[in-house]
Amino acid sequence: MIPYGHHFIDEDDIQAVVEVLRDGSLTQGPKVSEFENAIASYVGAKYAVAVSSGTAALHLACLAADIGPEDDVLTSANTFVASANCARYVGARPAFADINPHTLNLDPDDLVDRCNAVKNVAAIVPVHFAGLPCDMSRIKEVAVGYGAIIIEDASHALGAQYEEGGMVGNCRYSAMTAFSFHPVKGIAAGEGGMITTNDEHLFQRLLKLRSHGICKGNFEFPGISTPDDALMKPDDAL
Repeated sequence: MIPYGHHFIDEDDIQAVVEVLRDGSLTQGPKVSEFENAIASYVGAKYAVAVSSGTAALHLACLAADIGPEDDVLTSANTFVASANCARYVGARPAFADINPHTLNLDPDDLVDRCNAVKNVAAIVPVHFAGLPCDMSRIKEVAVGYGAIIIEDASHALGAQYEEGGMVGNCRYSAMTAFSFHPVKGIAAGEGGMITTNDEHLFQRLLKLRSHGICKGNFEFPGISTPDDALMKPDDAL
């Protein structure tokens, strides 16, 4: 029987998990920061924010980008439901563009037609299907023309490189890139996701959204604002 997903896990992997379990830091411990820094360095992005899943990564990216009601979010017709559901989570309208039959990725020509058909294209979520990067240079041209933000769904594509060079996730073509570490992805962490970005404003918002709006380090002096307090509106809490 061909398994749906089967990862290579050696004794070093097992011991690494055991060390974390024994240390007791099971949520926001030092390993999370190490992982974020490693991913950011590997793909060539300035920032990386770890979250609970690839779905959460797409959801928080939409929140950080202020996508909401009355907005349309275009994505590939060939993808997992999270690429569209992230729009629904924030009250936006998901819409679909067809794929190129040779690449199975979002077709930039059909994307233009769909942008013309919907009311208000606020975001485009291209999906790098099966690890093959989309034609991001053309997709970015379309997005710029319609004033839309790009959030790359790179759940399948950690380690992939764009045709023009550079690693998927460096956010050369997008505001943010979402990765997944689900057991059927190339690199698994049991579960988990990551968002990369080069935008400090988005980075700070993502950190706050991940932590329910809590400003860590401000408990000793109630009422004293931190520099990035203005980055989240009261209704941004999850």
